[in-house]
Amino acid sequence: MGSGGGGSRSSSSSGEEDGDADWRAAIDSVAAATSFSASTADGVASISNGSTTKSIGHPTKDDQVTNHKPQILKHYQIKAQKLLDDILEKTIETVRDPIHAPDNNTVINEGGIRLFKHAPPGIVFDHTDELQQPKKRPRIIPGEEIDEKSKKFRQQLQSVAVDGMDIITAARNTCQKSLAKLQAKDAAAKVAAKREEERVAELKRIRGERWLPSIARDMQVRFRGC
Repeated sequence: MGSGGGGSRSSSSSGEEDGDADWRAAIDSVAAATSFSASTADGVASISNGSTTKSIGHPTKDDQVTNHKPQILKHYQIKAQKLLDDILEKTIETVRDPIHAPDNNTVINEGGIRLFKHAPPGIVFDHTDELQQPKKRPRIIPGEEIDEKSKKFRQQLQSVAVDGMDIITAARNTCQKSLAKLQAKDAAAKVAAKREEERVAELKRIRGERWLPSIARDMQVRFRGC
């Protein structure tokens, strides 16, 4: 019995090794994108007396760890994997020196929209108009010192400044000046009229009352004859 037990243990261990080899071959075939071989039946193959037999037993914890069955891929999964491998082989470029990406993700603002990090901007917005700096250095000539309390400075300041009260005051002053001129003109006209009356009265007194009307009649006749 003892010898039989030892033979069964050795046969089970060899069967486990054969099963592992089959599973590794199946995994390698899937990785190479070839047709997947037929899956082995459930159980552990045992070799006894030079003949291969299959014994079905309850799996232990060691069997669950070591005898992990790979998932069987279907036909459409294999085709999709082959297609993905072809795409990756054509698009991925293998370089020797690795590209060191910067740690800080600096955002480059070029006024556009980037679909990817290292892609050129696809949509470029209009560049904003920047303020044009003066190309030539301004030549500042030193002038005279300005006295803010002087009358000249106040006049210059009032000439460029606009104030409502100043405008009203200036209009009132102009109106008063015009009224004074008009009153002076009326007074001069009254003085001239009074002076003319005095002159006529003096002539009447010297030459008499009749002389002036006779001269006036003669002048009217002459004007009518002309």
